[in-house]
Amino acid sequence: MLKTTLTLEAINGVNIPFQNGIPVPSFEPQTRAKIALNGEWHKRRLAMNHDFSLSPRSEGWLSELEQREGDYLRGDALEQWQPHAVPSPENTLTGLPEANAAETYEDGVWYRRAFTLASKNDGYAYTLKALGISYVADIWVNGQWLGCHEGGFTPFAFDITGCLRTGDNEIRIRVDNPPWGSRKDTIPAVAGTDFFNYTGIIHDLYIEITPQAAIVRADIVPQDVNGKLDVKVVLHNRGNDAVQVGLEGSLLEADPEGPHFLDSPLASSLTGVPAVTDKPMNRELTLQPGEVMVARFEVTVIDPKLWSVWQPNLYVATFTLTAAGTTTLKQDSFSTQFGIRTVRTDKTRILLNEQSVFMAGIARHEEWPDTGRTAAWDRIRSDLEQIRALNVNMVRTGHYPNHVYTYLLLDRMGLMAMSEIPLWQFETEHYEAQDEKRLADQMWREMVFSQYNRPSVLMWSTQNESKDVWLRLAYNERLVRDLRENYNDGRLLTQSSAADQPGPHDPSMAPLDVAAWTMYFGIFHGGTYYEGTRRYLEEAHRIFPDKPILNTEFGHWSSGGKEGEQVVTYEETMRALMEKGTLNAEGEDNPDGYVAGIDFWIMYDWYVNHNNWIDTFGIIHMDRKTEKPVASLIRREYGLITRHHGGFGQKLEEAVNEKN
Repeated sequence: MLKTTLTLEAINGVNIPFQNGIPVPSFEPQTRAKIALNGEWHKRRLAMNHDFSLSPRSEGWLSELEQREGDYLRGDALEQWQPHAVPSPENTLTGLPEANAAETYEDGVWYRRAFTLASKNDGYAYTLKALGISYVADIWVNGQWLGCHEGGFTPFAFDITGCLRTGDNEIRIRVDNPPWGSRKDTIPAVAGTDFFNYTGIIHDLYIEITPQAAIVRADIVPQDVNGKLDVKVVLHNRGNDAVQVGLEGSLLEADPEGPHFLDSPLASSLTGVPAVTDKPMNRELTLQPGEVMVARFEVTVIDPKLWSVWQPNLYVATFTLTAAGTTTLKQDSFSTQFGIRTVRTDKTRILLNEQSVFMAGIARHEEWPDTGRTAAWDRIRSDLEQIRALNVNMVRTGHYPNHVYTYLLLDRMGLMAMSEIPLWQFETEHYEAQDEKRLADQMWREMVFSQYNRPSVLMWSTQNESKDVWLRLAYNERLVRDLRENYNDGRLLTQSSAADQPGPHDPSMAPLDVAAWTMYFGIFHGGTYYEGTRRYLEEAHRIFPDKPILNTEFGHWSSGGKEGEQVVTYEETMRALMEKGTLNAEGEDNPDGYVAGIDFWIMYDWYVNHNNWIDTFGIIHMDRKTEKPVASLIRREYGLITRHHGGFGQKLEEAVNEKN
């Protein structure tokens, strides 16, 4: 069984994630120098032994790989290699909205690319950052094995400073993507998974260049609505000498009217006027060779502008690291966007900035018919703008962490989000495998730390529609304890359980902040759209009277002449949900409500893993142009719900006063 690679280490009293020998960096894009590795590569497919690919790495494993696949690793001739654009799936895509329009290729492939480094400067460090490779990736630079990563939906990084040389360099990547359902220890694992198992280098790959002593990440957690912030800046000296450094931080308001607010992922492109704070963020430090250090600041923004629904008030934290004393050091700079907002529950309410908010959501698979899961800034922005035009205030980002750009854009559009790791319909054997392997725990941490500063993400979700309730309970308890005790970011924790697995009495909801279910009454669960949903909600509230209830899915397929039935399903289920909503169907506060949010499944049709059909639950066809009849209903009815300030009810103190 392949071992996990991410650990937590206590540095200056703060738990910091480490992976592949370095602290996990931020994957938010920076203005630093970089070597882009997008473009033409060469590939060569290979039927791989998946047991071998998922075996622990060792000298013996590398020796056996040489015997098995030495020509792929060492061979120079390109005659047997084919051109391939990176990033893009290995799967051939026709873009047609029909069965088998995406090639089902779940197996192995080698990739190689040459690149030139004009001059390797000994005073700099080089970090290879991969935003998504599916599923098991082993990486070599100039013939030196760096390590491996398992999981196709989360980013990872390697220090490649020691591998590079001035002039010509080469990178080779071995990717194995075992078919879903062929193993119990992969994530996802189930054969009928309702999203597509893409193979290859899915997202961007690049080398970031920094001084040897540099800023790794800056994690910012708002403490209250008055602007108090907990700021943790992680520094790493990858040089061989101790250095004296000065760290200087500043906070600036982001300018939502600026030319780059929706056009550039760079936080540094958003800066407006300086924020007024109660104290500076400056520190002088000495970093020993190889040392990782955390500089922690408690700072308050005076009269803060809060991030909220459709009000994307953002700040940019900028940090510079310069030489101090007698040290000679190149300056390093780092910027991150963040928002000041709080989220918590109060009995059946979700409170954003201490005000009850109703989540009027739509789910989205991050997939396009012509590029698969390979995302780009403009494509993501176009999707989210189309979703926002339906009067939506929340996006459930599929069953897996989306591209890092997705959450940057959700921040900037003022859309709430629920982010989830791809545990999809786990059975007993899958949970038992993860009790030993703990890859799910690693994916959870990778998701959290890659989205740490995103104010849009209000909820982390542990899984979708898994079945073994008691092992799921233990798993939920473990993840909740890990986050709350080791790297608490103040967000809410939830899951997406199937309403019939096991029902409203689901004990695995106990450790979570929000009780959440997919609800398909009249389709998969029996009963009727309206009565089945209504009765379920009443029973769930009776069992969990002090938890908000969230509907994470409802809808109907539209193929086979079912567009009318999709409308009926929406209308009847929606009626039951909104009768119990913390806001009613007209957007007015409902003091007796306990459903704090809904999530229609789903924005666009998409390719399913089994490839016998495309899934037609979408509001809009795969072309992103052709709306179905349900779209106009959602636009109108969501508009009524969110017409008062985007979905807020009464302020907490107003509701308490009225009740008294």
